[in-house]
Amino acid sequence: FAGDSSAKNPHDAYYFYYGRNELQAVRSGDWKLFFPHTARSLRGKPPGADGKPANYDALPVGHGLYNLRDDLGETKNVAAENPEIVKRLEALAEQAREDMGDKLTNRIGKATREPGRAVGP
Repeated sequence: FAGDSSAKNPHDAYYFYYGRNELQAVRSGDWKLFFPHTARSLRGKPPGADGKPANYDALPVGHGLYNLRDDLGETKNVAAENPEIVKRLEALAEQAREDMGDKLTNRIGKATREPGRAVGP
C-alpha cells in the first residue's frame, strides 16, 4: 500500500467467502481459482428507482482459473493449461474448508462456533 516495490505479501493465499460461509474462490500470487457457485448480476439491468433496488439475475459461475497479472478482468479461463496450479489452489481451499467450513460443499469447519461463543474447553 505504501508503494514499496520490495515489499512481500505475508499471506500465502486469500479466501473469498460470501454470505453464509460459501468459499467461492481462492487467490495465491497472480492466480485466482473460482469454485462453482451462483452469483448475482445487474449486467444489462436498469438501475433501481424510487428507493427500490434493481432486480438481480442469477449468474452461474463455473470452476475456473485466472491469471490476474495477465487478465485482470478474469475473462480467460486457463485451468486446462495449468493443472498444477489448479491442484495447488484446490489444496489451499481444502485447508480453509477444514478450518472454516464451506456451505457449497456441506462442510462444517473445525474452528467454527455459534455466534457469541468462544472456541475452546
